[in-house]
Amino acid sequence: MTDPLSKLPLFATDREIAVAVVGKERASMYVKAAIPILERHGFPKKDPLHDGRPVLLVRRFYDGYLGIAAGFQVAAPDGEENWEVWNRSARQRRNERKPQLGLNTRCLGALRYMVEHPDVRTSAEIPGATDFTMKELAEKGAVKEGRKDAQGDRTWTVTDVGKEEMTRVNDWHGGKRRLSA
Repeated sequence: MTDPLSKLPLFATDREIAVAVVGKERASMYVKAAIPILERHGFPKKDPLHDGRPVLLVRRFYDGYLGIAAGFQVAAPDGEENWEVWNRSARQRRNERKPQLGLNTRCLGALRYMVEHPDVRTSAEIPGATDFTMKELAEKGAVKEGRKDAQGDRTWTVTDVGKEEMTRVNDWHGGKRRLSA
């Protein structure tokens, strides 16, 4: 009997591999259910350039899976699940996305305006902002004070911290602005 995998091209589709491994009748089940499970245990991933899985690695995987290749490492059965580690990391990732500076609506509006209008430098050019607003933003590290302009107004520039905060705010709220009451 010849090896059905040897008849496949160097990179094969999931359907071609499924037919070679379990036959035509069970191929759709293998593609939908078995491949995602096997991938978690080392089954070769699709190569995006060739739009298929490398058949040589599929064969090597099955040699190990069936115990044919003594030196090939097969994934061991899963151990006990530790959901605390997963939850902690998910919580940590969520908190990294969350706005960090605790800006009120007025400061947030001023910062957003400055980020969207990089040529704006003074509080007089920002709708609803005052020097007090800008000082609050400076205390949080979102802006820094510069020299006075020709009219004697303080100038302000957005810092990297301010830009990062605006990115987090946009991500956190899905790019939607809060509506003031």
